[in-house]
Amino acid sequence: MSNLKNATIVVVGAGYGGLTTAIELRRKGASVRVYESTKALSEQGDTIQLPSNVTKILSKWGNVLEQIAKDSARPKFLECQDSQGRMLYKQPLPLDYDGFPILYPSRGRAHKLIYDYAVSIGVDFHFGVRVTQFFEDDNEAGIYADSERVVADAVIAADGVHSKARSLIIKNPENSRSSGFAAYRSWFPVEALPKGPLLDDIIHAKEDRYWVWIGPDVHALVMTNIKMQWLACFCTHKDTYTVEESWNFPGKKKDLLQVVEGWDEKLRAIFNAIPDDKLIDWKLLWRDPASNWISECGRIALVGDAAHPHLPSSGQGAAQAIEDGAVIGAVLDRAGKQNISLGLHAYEKIRFVRVNLTQRMGWELRHLWHNTDWNAVKKNPSILEFRQPYWLFGADPEAYAYEVYDGVVDCLKTGKEFVPTNVPEGYRHKHWTMEDMMGQNGGDFVVYS
Repeated sequence: MSNLKNATIVVVGAGYGGLTTAIELRRKGASVRVYESTKALSEQGDTIQLPSNVTKILSKWGNVLEQIAKDSARPKFLECQDSQGRMLYKQPLPLDYDGFPILYPSRGRAHKLIYDYAVSIGVDFHFGVRVTQFFEDDNEAGIYADSERVVADAVIAADGVHSKARSLIIKNPENSRSSGFAAYRSWFPVEALPKGPLLDDIIHAKEDRYWVWIGPDVHALVMTNIKMQWLACFCTHKDTYTVEESWNFPGKKKDLLQVVEGWDEKLRAIFNAIPDDKLIDWKLLWRDPASNWISECGRIALVGDAAHPHLPSSGQGAAQAIEDGAVIGAVLDRAGKQNISLGLHAYEKIRFVRVNLTQRMGWELRHLWHNTDWNAVKKNPSILEFRQPYWLFGADPEAYAYEVYDGVVDCLKTGKEFVPTNVPEGYRHKHWTMEDMMGQNGGDFVVYS
């Protein structure tokens, strides 16, 4: 019998982290209610990376992985170019690790398939509900959902970078702030591209392609999805707006084209073809890594962007939110209803160093691409690689949580140091901030292999 059979858990937020947490807790026997502020999920959106450390989790959810894989892009190379389109490094990309695929699906469609599975196994959803407050004591936790007081055994806050739960967990928390960058994003049909030799290799492509252009304080990505005949475009650039103005709003194509003024004509032709209603300018908000994700009474936990926002250049934002959910399911299954606080503290121990490292990876790759040392690239082009190490992509987060749970609990009870093994061998955590990353130089980089 499941240790969570009589447990009731509230999840706030129905993004990738919230959905995964709800699914994994429901699979372990808990009664799960999800509260989401939006009125309905949308299948719109661009593309997202679901690496093998995530598809290993999805493979346990009925036919969800099969359905997502059906129309996902699976590029074999990352073609890295300078701003003029000169090839710098053609990086081979693995298609899987240990038989679990690395997928680039439609963000909205994959999200909807995961949601449908959550509904099918009995997760209870409440949409269009504003959560205004979190509370807890030694025996229970809860939320105020609009005017309703909802009580449960635990609350998982997957409410994003603007999380209200952080103020309860982290005393005097910093507000979310601009990372100094924003990203133009678009997802549109290949048929919108102008016909002609300049874009023939995209329009008539027989396999998925993935390009990156790099220049001072800017990098642009273009990926094709042959199965869907759609195109994903990203352009990370210097941020010129305040956090208060907006963090996600329609982009202006003339502003995007100005960012890449004088760049490769192929890239500019792609950007110029973006339909006016298919472009957003997405502020990359940030909070410096917080070492505490669990509330004082141990009944409320942060997951996903609420705990650890990632830059897109990490390629692991959604992946690490999904890993959070898998680990919470495993540790609470082991802890049981009577030891929820202990289980959630174990979750934090298991996840913190690994997630902190994937956050840092995103900052370092952005730094490498935006501040390219061209002499170093001539000597060793592979320094531009988008890293996909086995310790990260080959992981099984759920299995790892079960494996180390007893050792983690012993460390929590005795005060001994827990040394994680879900990171590069020999790696030791070192505190860092956004300011450290913005002023980083080559001597500060971590070895991730």
